[in-house]
Amino acid sequence: MSFEPQPFVRLADPVKDAAPLFDVCRKTVGPALRAGTPNLIAPYIWNVPYIRLCPEYCFAVDDGNGNAVGYVICAPDTPEFVKQWREEYLPILESLDPLLKKPEMDLPADWGKDLTLGVLQLLYNPEDMLHDACPRLVEEYPAHLHIDILPDYQRRGFGRKLMDALWDRLREAGVKGVHLVMEGRNVDAERFYMAIGYSRFDEVVDDGKSGERGKDVNGNLWMVKKL
Repeated sequence: MSFEPQPFVRLADPVKDAAPLFDVCRKTVGPALRAGTPNLIAPYIWNVPYIRLCPEYCFAVDDGNGNAVGYVICAPDTPEFVKQWREEYLPILESLDPLLKKPEMDLPADWGKDLTLGVLQLLYNPEDMLHDACPRLVEEYPAHLHIDILPDYQRRGFGRKLMDALWDRLREAGVKGVHLVMEGRNVDAERFYMAIGYSRFDEVVDDGKSGERGKDVNGNLWMVKKL
């Protein structure tokens, strides 16, 4: 009798899983970034630095045959992560890919006109993760994460299993809270996070324009969880 390999959650391997998880990020990033040069740059923002700098807080969905098909990646201490990003990650970017040459930083990009410049400026500005306009977010929820799973493995309980594995690791390390930033229009994603114990950050953080808690000036939602 033969048995079908069953997917499961495990700690990500920063060497073996680097390329597959890079690919997962490219395939699951927001629609505007799924083509052209921005798609090639995106994983260097939302995937690669976590695998390199915080591998012990990165978990993968294994398809049962050793292939990583999803992940949750986390920085347990966002200010320290930003420091590492600037001191250890930025200096090696051009050696990773010539596309990652530092752009002009003086004038913020118009993302509607030059998406490539926008993502490159974001790559070279890790301080954006500190949310200086509302420091209480990082003070109370110092860890932050990204989670992505290939479509064939979504809605099968792996999102919750990834989160459970990460939460256990963060609690062991004494981390008191975790946050994530998600696209405000993604109602299904917000519903998922609420169902597993997240809530919106409890301040109106877009200068009162929306009147909604946890929605920033870009329309993104800040989801938080105490550990």
